[in-house]
Amino acid sequence: MTHEKPLRVLMSSVCQPFGVKYGDGLGTSYEGTHQIMWAQGIFRTRATTTQWGIDFIAHNLQAPTTTLHYPTMARFIAEIRKGYDYIGIAFVATTKHKMIPMVEAIRRYAPQTKVVLGGYGTALSDDEIGIEVDHICRGEGVAFMRDLLGEPVDRPIDQPYIKQQTKLFTMNLGGPVGYVFAGLGCPHGCDFCATSHYFKRRHIRFLPDGRSILHAIERLRASDPDMVDFWISDEDFLLNQKRGRGFLEAIRESDQPPLAISAFSSVKALSQYHPSELVEMGIDWVWVGYEGQRAGYAKMNGRPYDELFADLRAHGISVLASMIIGFDYQTPEIIEQEFEDLIALRPTMSQFLIYGPAHGTPLYERMEAEGRLNADAFADASKLDGFSLTFAHPHISKEEMEALQKELYHKEFQRLGPSIFRCADTYLEGSIRLADHPAPRVRAKAKAYADIARRARMVIPAAKRYVSPEVGVWLDELSARMTKHTRPFSLKERSLAALAPVMLWYTGFKMRRGIDQQPTFSTRSWRMGEPAVAPLAVSPVLPGQEPLVLAGQEE
Repeated sequence: MTHEKPLRVLMSSVCQPFGVKYGDGLGTSYEGTHQIMWAQGIFRTRATTTQWGIDFIAHNLQAPTTTLHYPTMARFIAEIRKGYDYIGIAFVATTKHKMIPMVEAIRRYAPQTKVVLGGYGTALSDDEIGIEVDHICRGEGVAFMRDLLGEPVDRPIDQPYIKQQTKLFTMNLGGPVGYVFAGLGCPHGCDFCATSHYFKRRHIRFLPDGRSILHAIERLRASDPDMVDFWISDEDFLLNQKRGRGFLEAIRESDQPPLAISAFSSVKALSQYHPSELVEMGIDWVWVGYEGQRAGYAKMNGRPYDELFADLRAHGISVLASMIIGFDYQTPEIIEQEFEDLIALRPTMSQFLIYGPAHGTPLYERMEAEGRLNADAFADASKLDGFSLTFAHPHISKEEMEALQKELYHKEFQRLGPSIFRCADTYLEGSIRLADHPAPRVRAKAKAYADIARRARMVIPAAKRYVSPEVGVWLDELSARMTKHTRPFSLKERSLAALAPVMLWYTGFKMRRGIDQQPTFSTRSWRMGEPAVAPLAVSPVLPGQEPLVLAGQEE
């Protein structure tokens, strides 16, 4: 009896190296912190954010599959020569110039292999993609690849084991961060949002309720018991109040330690909860759209920004505020005033992106109908990175807009100081306010806040030479409050404090010399008959459950 050989699949991110000198736009990076903290120099936290989507797909197939994260072209060519039936490449519009030579390499070194493109870059039309391939995935990748390979499409979705290690001053910052993939897509439908409109304003729930989210966390911790930091990947995790409150109840009934969860959210979603409830959940960092004061998006409705941000900060919850410049109503003077209003909110981190008509969005359709798209910018997709003006603005030129954006990043850093200390300040506030909270889990979280704040104090004396005088005064005051409200340094911490000047200098030295400034290459295998990182199956969508929630059905 003969057995048909199983199909073999390779999926890859685009190849390194990254950087403007390699044809990338300023906003393109392999690090999630780049668009937020690029102007903060040595104080920027660093981490290689893998192309987690290909691991998610690989884990949920039956075919033997290998994934590559940020290979060099030489590594990629060596791998494709091993003989795969399908090779998939995940890309976004700004990395199209990296994808094309990879496809050309496949055609040269593995001409019998079928080429599949996926990722948000496939919002481009076939003509705009600019190279012929065998298949293009436009939508959710697991179902697409299962169908392509002849596998059952409706099998339950499992969660893979994916983690990321963040570094600061070349040292590990805490433990690894585990990734929980709760859903894709967003029902808000903001006119500029590529992710929302890529999935046609649908929310695809991989984890349908709060208990399934906690179960995913528990399974990750079973593999790594020291893991307490998690990123919940969902466009607005707390928007569905039934799922959010279900998660809170599940946490309350669990024996899990105080967690440290980061997530995307919105004013509309956050306004549904008291900050102490968020602390019980373990949420201590949220990414919120500040956008523009006259933007008028429904997700901005709820508690006033100043009231909400102050309340979150008082409970130890850090806020990343994302501001957009380039709305039609904005002049340079209006942008400056909105920036000042944002600075007054003292966000832990800030992002300033230029309003961008991404392919497939209503904004793109409107700009195209009005004849305002910049043809030169769209001919070079690397400029679609949020750091280039790609349409004709009624009040501001391209050069002025892009210079203004960079100025905002520098001014924010000069005025508010390094985000790592703003975060420590927020933790300190939370530790003081919540120390006597009636809920044991919240009191335990307050203690964890104090420990993090205390460790940040080790670096403050060495950091002062790298910041503005006004920030230096604030750091002295912060250090004094830390000394008053946290326990003294241990011997190990005193030793690390003494080494801080060297660590900061060495971090700057590596940045100047280009040392360790490229992503760390990694590879994983599934069902390949060779040693592999063991995947973690958690919380599938059960048969009969509907993971797809249409816009307007959020509770």
